[in-house]
Amino acid sequence: MQLSPVRSFIADDESAARTVIKDYIAQSFPDVIVVGEATSVEQAITLIQNQKIDLLFLDVQLEDGTGFQLLDQLPDLNFNVIFTTAHDEFAIRAFRYNAIDYLLKPIDPDEFVMAVQKARQHQNQQILRRQFAQLVAATKENSFDRITLTTSEGQVFAKTNDIVRIETYGNYSFVFLAQSERLLVSKNLKEFEEMLPEPDFFRVHQSHIVNTGFVQKYIKDEGGFVIMSDNAKIPISRRRKEEFINSLKK
Repeated sequence: MQLSPVRSFIADDESAARTVIKDYIAQSFPDVIVVGEATSVEQAITLIQNQKIDLLFLDVQLEDGTGFQLLDQLPDLNFNVIFTTAHDEFAIRAFRYNAIDYLLKPIDPDEFVMAVQKARQHQNQQILRRQFAQLVAATKENSFDRITLTTSEGQVFAKTNDIVRIETYGNYSFVFLAQSERLLVSKNLKEFEEMLPEPDFFRVHQSHIVNTGFVQKYIKDEGGFVIMSDNAKIPISRRRKEEFINSLKK
């Protein structure tokens, strides 16, 4: 059975990067055709709106703006997006908050293949639009007040200040929300630690991150622990105790 051609578009202001993407496509995806290229937000908007595309390779930094600004100006996001970026800490944090995949430049060929294969799988366009809208809003406001939590049942869009605590569960984590909801999320505790800012969120123990805004009591007994707003009793590791107590005073 012959696959329908996948119409792709490349928005990247670096000629070398566009060439790499086209070479990787030619090597691994004969049914993916490149129908256009652009180096700027303005140029990309004009070209994309005049034709149907299935997949957009989108660089974070373009000649006259960002890839996020491009998404914000496209009325219909009815295609998949593969983001590419150099070591842009802000962009990477935005992607992680919104559970959106990205490729780091220079692009690894194996990671490129996996990204295209994943993008070609059927995805819920409504959820994708919600993720993109949240991503655009975060980059506009330079804030990360919402996070996408991926569970076995789908995705939950939560406010970060509604997260009471996070507890490790192997390669997964239990996220406890203020509404007494518990979610099993496909991120480990280290990933959450890198994403969520101190002192609002503090890894008090190898198995626990707490939102300091929900700490009710600090108890010195038994090596030290805190009582959270959901009555959970969370131990504090000895090496982090002083730093944690100081964070509560700020």
